[in-house]
Amino acid sequence: MSETPLFHELDALLRDVVGVTKPTTRRAMARRIAGDLRRSQQKRIGQQKNPDGTAFEARKKKTLGTQGGVSFIRDGEVRRLRNWRHSKGRYGDRMITGFDEEKGGIRSFLRADIERYLSIDLARKTTAKTSKNPMFRKLRAARFLRADAYPDAVVVGFKGSAAKIARVHQYGLTDQVAHRASAKYPARQLLGLTEQDIESIADAVFSALEGATQ
Repeated sequence: MSETPLFHELDALLRDVVGVTKPTTRRAMARRIAGDLRRSQQKRIGQQKNPDGTAFEARKKKTLGTQGGVSFIRDGEVRRLRNWRHSKGRYGDRMITGFDEEKGGIRSFLRADIERYLSIDLARKTTAKTSKNPMFRKLRAARFLRADAYPDAVVVGFKGSAAKIARVHQYGLTDQVAHRASAKYPARQLLGLTEQDIESIADAVFSALEGATQ
């Protein structure tokens, strides 16, 4: 991108702006550029595309495993769970979790409270699932994707913990996902200039120059 003739032309224009305009004019230009850039970055991220127009690499499919069914007696009542699995409570208590047929929802029970098991289906089923929600929905929100304008600079990017997350995806780095577990992420360029972005910046610069000469 930086080797395109338009980019070199833009560098020259920016030098001209600094030389012939007042700080207030440059700040107004910077605000326009910052706002336009943030909106274009948000739109492109929402479209799940890199600056060169290629699509973000899709999420990996998650393999979900479920057990068949289990029935047991707790507090003198028969309970039946479908798609049950072993789980842990807030304080590490051993539990079983599944779809309670009688209550019509997901329930968890302490294994220590189960008086007697009536039947246990150990047949395990695995399914591959990919989330249909677009990636980085929260990250592209204005509260995380910041746009700052100064008389001599425009900064559009992430800050704080959002910057750490964005950096991992921007460069395809390895990040810790759990205790003693890490994952290598594919590069997904959240930030970058498209040809349209450069043209938009050039338009703002031309407008600032025209205003300075009038």
